[in-house]
Amino acid sequence: MQTIHANGLHHMIHPGKDKKTGTERILTNLSRSEYGTVKKTGPSAGLDSFTVTQQISELLSPACGMSEEEKASYMAKIMAKLKSGKRLTAEEMRFLQAENPVLYQQAARIQAMRESLETRLAHCSSKEEAEEIYSSALSFLSEDDPMKEYLVAAYDDVYREFRESDTYQSLPQKDPEEEMQQAGES
Repeated sequence: MQTIHANGLHHMIHPGKDKKTGTERILTNLSRSEYGTVKKTGPSAGLDSFTVTQQISELLSPACGMSEEEKASYMAKIMAKLKSGKRLTAEEMRFLQAENPVLYQQAARIQAMRESLETRLAHCSSKEEAEEIYSSALSFLSEDDPMKEYLVAAYDDVYREFRESDTYQSLPQKDPEEEMQQAGES
């Protein structure tokens, strides 16, 4: 014997009637949160899109629920990673974006330049070429760049990781084609 529940029957008769759009669900959930409390009254009592965006960003921020001491500690951890040239995680980048947009832009630039050097090193055909690419990258850094210390640390970290890799170990000291050209000129 089959049992039919009233909810199932209701959904069969009125499909999609109770479904809310994604925006409606977000607004409902947001209005139930402490950030969604709106103290307006009257015809403009609804949430405007800027307020909704700001409140959702606050809810999604990695800093949401952190005390000021925890935020300061997390920021110090991020700064230490930047100083040592290490790659920042996506969560650390989101934290910077929410808490310090100027530093976020600088960190994003450092990460992009780091990735660019990684890519260039990955396509080297010799250890000598890798050294030239690394030296060239360092020489293009401006003395006036306020993030030069962090960039040098990032480049040093990338080059150290690359030298420890199997890819680097398998490279010849000099480019074989270049050696053949030099032998032909002699």
